[in-house]
Amino acid sequence: MNLIFSQMSNKFDQLSDREKWLISIGGFVVFALVIFTFVTEPAMKKNSQLKHQVVITKADIQRLQGEILVLTAKLKKDPDKDIDIELTKLLKQSQELSHELSSVIDTLVSPTQMTLLLEEVLTQSKKLRLVSLETLGAESITKEQSQDSGYYLHPVRIEVTGSYFDILNYLQSLESMPAKYYWRSFKYQVEEYPKARLIMEVYTLGARKEFIGG
Repeated sequence: MNLIFSQMSNKFDQLSDREKWLISIGGFVVFALVIFTFVTEPAMKKNSQLKHQVVITKADIQRLQGEILVLTAKLKKDPDKDIDIELTKLLKQSQELSHELSSVIDTLVSPTQMTLLLEEVLTQSKKLRLVSLETLGAESITKEQSQDSGYYLHPVRIEVTGSYFDILNYLQSLESMPAKYYWRSFKYQVEEYPKARLIMEVYTLGARKEFIGG
């Protein structure tokens, strides 16, 4: 394998600058398609599914809580066995949904751990250079300001430079980590060969708006 790679590298070095540039552009297109097909697109779908699951579950909890309040008021006004049974049923459903929602959030890496994870994997790559690593402001998971879901997105933006093979290895290493997080945006651009720049945002969810630094 090393011999084949060495032969290909020697042939590449013998090419003209124009041919090298064309091959680099072609490599970028292939790289971008691979990343979009196998990493970015599936990650974006997971993002959408997670948001939908959290919002729907939270809405179900709020609906059940409203029904519980109504039944509680009725029970105080006119004690009735059937109302009491229905109230117990709703309370159980509400507890189950709350537990389900908490279980989803608990599987995700914390905001602090996510930042450390990005740095830790980066240190394993000696060829990539960290340009910036920034914790962004928390956002409500719902777009409507009046509808507070009780959970917040905690995004982190990272910018690195290096060859596209080194960047690809970095992304693959991140994806292979057991910690769960979600992709938000991805920007890759070729600069002077063989240097490229990656700017991406990933996020996790938390029950608190404030970022808890470590």
